[in-house]
Amino acid sequence: MKAGSSQKGRLKLLLACTALGLGFVFWLANRPESDVSAPMPSFEARRSFAPPRDPEPQDLPLIAEDSLSTSKLPVYELKLAARDLRAIESSPFGNTTYPAWFVADGKTYRDVKIRARGSWSRTWPKKSFKISFDHQQPFQGRHSLNLNSGWRDPAFLREVLAYKVFAACGVPASQARIVRLQVNGHFRGLFIEIEQPDKEFLAHHNLKGAAVYKAASSSRDADEREHFNEQSYHSAYTKETKKTDTYSDLIDFCHALATATNTLSFFTQYVDTQEYINYLAATVLIQNWDGFNKNHFLAHDIDGSRMWSVIPWDLDRTFGDHWHMTFDEAQLPVLLGTRGSPGVTGWNRVEDRFLSEPTLRQRFLERLSELLETEFTTAKLFPFLDQLEVEIAPAVELDRRLWPGPTGELHDGIAGVKSYIERRRTFLLEEIPKLRGS
Repeated sequence: MKAGSSQKGRLKLLLACTALGLGFVFWLANRPESDVSAPMPSFEARRSFAPPRDPEPQDLPLIAEDSLSTSKLPVYELKLAARDLRAIESSPFGNTTYPAWFVADGKTYRDVKIRARGSWSRTWPKKSFKISFDHQQPFQGRHSLNLNSGWRDPAFLREVLAYKVFAACGVPASQARIVRLQVNGHFRGLFIEIEQPDKEFLAHHNLKGAAVYKAASSSRDADEREHFNEQSYHSAYTKETKKTDTYSDLIDFCHALATATNTLSFFTQYVDTQEYINYLAATVLIQNWDGFNKNHFLAHDIDGSRMWSVIPWDLDRTFGDHWHMTFDEAQLPVLLGTRGSPGVTGWNRVEDRFLSEPTLRQRFLERLSELLETEFTTAKLFPFLDQLEVEIAPAVELDRRLWPGPTGELHDGIAGVKSYIERRRTFLLEEIPKLRGS
């Protein structure tokens, strides 16, 4: 009995050691290159050499990209250390920037920095990116790129179409387009490139030298109300240009609005009235309910007209996208965003005062009617949607295989946008006569 037990014990020990050895061999063969024991390369080393290729899970299994060979979409490529990409993915709410190379049109841009961007989109599996360029080597005159994920939009093009409508209505609006992004040699997806309202943007829109304030997304009081002290303005708004100057012009503007006894006189003195009418009308057409107390810029044309303008921003929640997480809402009120008809996040003081003045309100309704006949029509918008669908369809299919989510088929998503346009037009054409008579 003792001999048999000893033999059994040795056999168990041998099997255990064999299993342990095989496990170590398996780990050794498959250990990640980014193991914590590996030394962190210096910034100079990262900048001087092409970052290493380290396949991410979404790269496997390999996806054929033959269908993209004839695509006319702009192609960007990012090259960065795989561990840095994983750091962005695993800590999306941080704003740490990481070194990268950026390649476009055969030209390589070094000393580039990349980080996650956005607010809600940081929680999505497919992240949005902010890319910053060295001031000595801008990309096509720009010092930054915003690449939005588009992961949640069934049509993938709501933002592009929204900025197009604002521009068509006569509003200083960012250029937006869909681009294809490669990361370390592999297809990363389609992204919506949004122009930053920076100095180049301002010069293009005759606002050179303007002081620009961004209504902070984290704040619910960036609605042009009068705050009690300057620090409160700092919390609600971020200064994008003239950063060393005080907030005194914004403080004066909000105080003048709050204390104005003659509304028409206030807007004549302080605001580019026709441009603001265009902004309000476009907001109503695309049903942009997410920008009343955040998600917009204020521009003060200090060196020119001395007037204030509103620049639209963050337009993904449009064309039927609703705060109840549906995409089929087309009957939000025309006066949404005023004190009497607040949005889900609140209302805007400038809009409320503007639409409370009978003369200005009538001008707004007239312009809204005009745009329904000239710009916000199926004849103008449907061909644009059809053309864009053809251009992006193959890449969208690959994108959604990499990043499966709540979206459906692209064609159905675009059909939903078309349905919104038709239903929104019908609703507004019925509502405008009622408001004119009220």
